[in-house]
Amino acid sequence: MKSNKLYKLLALVVFSFLLQSCGTHKKGKIEVVKNFEPSIPVKLLIYESDKDSTITRLYIPIEFTIINKFNNRIKLYDGYLSRNGGNVQSGSISLLIDNKLDLALRNINFKKNEKKHYKAYTSYKLKLSNQEKEKILKNATFVQYRFDSKKEVYDIDLLKNVKSFLLKKVPDSLKGFIRMEFYNPSTEKNFFKNIPVKF
Repeated sequence: MKSNKLYKLLALVVFSFLLQSCGTHKKGKIEVVKNFEPSIPVKLLIYESDKDSTITRLYIPIEFTIINKFNNRIKLYDGYLSRNGGNVQSGSISLLIDNKLDLALRNINFKKNEKKHYKAYTSYKLKLSNQEKEKILKNATFVQYRFDSKKEVYDIDLLKNVKSFLLKKVPDSLKGFIRMEFYNPSTEKNFFKNIPVKF
C-alpha cells in the first residue's frame, strides 16, 4: 500500500517536471536595450524646394539591441513609429547600413539566443524657409541620394544652436515610440515590444 502511494507520488513529481520543462521551452522574452546617446548623426533629406521654402524630412537617430531570449527562432515582422497609440502607424523606421539609409525594420529572423544591434532612424516631415535650410546645411555633409527620385540626404551638424532651432520647429511632435511586432513559431502567437523615442 505504501509502495503504491510512493509510486503515485514519484509519478506526479516526474509528470510535473516534464510539464514544467515543456512549458519552459515555450517561455522566454525579447529584450530591447536602447542606447540613450546614439553614435550616429541627425540627417536631413531635401524633399521638395520652391522659391521661398523647402519641404524636408528630418531623420532622428536611435540605436538599440534586440536580444532573443527564447529557446527557439523568433521573427520580427514589422517595426514602425507610432505617436498616437500602438495601432496607429505614424512613420517607418529606416536602418542604417554602411552609413546609408537602407532597409526598413521588418522581416528579420532571430536565432535562439541571438543578439543584433541596430542603428536606425525615425523621420518627420518639416517645412523650412530656404534661409533656414541653408543655415542647417552650412556645415552639413552630403552622404547619399535616396529613393528613385534622387532626394539628397545630408548628415547635419549637431551644434547646440542647430539642435535648439530644430526643437523650436518641432517642440512635441517627435515624442512617441517604436512599436515592433514579433512572431513566435513555437507558440504560433504574435507579441509586441515598444521603445520610447523623442528628439
